[in-house]
Amino acid sequence: MSIQKPVPSPRRRGRPPKINRGKVIEATMGLLEEAGPDEISMADVAGRLGIPVMSLYNHFPNTSELLQAAADHTFGLFHLPDMCGERPWQEELLTWLRELARHCERHPVALRIVSIEGRTTPAWQRIMTPLLRVLRSLEVREAQAALLLAWITSQAMGLIYIEDFAEPARRLGPGPLDTVGDDRDWLAALNRQLPRVRREDVLELGFQSLVAGLEQYMDAARK
Repeated sequence: MSIQKPVPSPRRRGRPPKINRGKVIEATMGLLEEAGPDEISMADVAGRLGIPVMSLYNHFPNTSELLQAAADHTFGLFHLPDMCGERPWQEELLTWLRELARHCERHPVALRIVSIEGRTTPAWQRIMTPLLRVLRSLEVREAQAALLLAWITSQAMGLIYIEDFAEPARRLGPGPLDTVGDDRDWLAALNRQLPRVRREDVLELGFQSLVAGLEQYMDAARK
């Protein structure tokens, strides 16, 4: 979706604003709330800061390095759950999924910078370390582990991403459902209940379903 990007500010007389690496990352994070990483340029960041574009190159050599730093900052705030491997893998996986959801709720920008320029960021790869431990404990072949890694991360991140939009839409109230026929009263009650459905409950149901699906996969693989 196209957005209105900031226009670089004209050069002012006197000393330019003092900036440091932290302020550059902060401005980049602000832009990432409005646009994807592929839509952001050094000129956009400079415009947000009100400085000449060339000043940014004192801190970052290019946009890619700047976006990687933003990803490092965002995922560096992730609270790695205590997963000692002594609990059943189902509990370990749920712990990681719940913490991932909490992190994305606190820092929605994280959903935009899992990958940059088509490649997974090293910062996101570090976040996956507990998940990799869970998969290693299942003692499956590498090809199966790769499939499960792709499936779990896409399902989890997809659900979290969708709920960021779905919950506010539910609160506004659904469009009128067709209440003609025997289901009229039931559909009317459903209309009233939908705005009360919480993001946390939808995510928990999704995560529990994901774990159940993985249990079924493992049972079939061991037969």
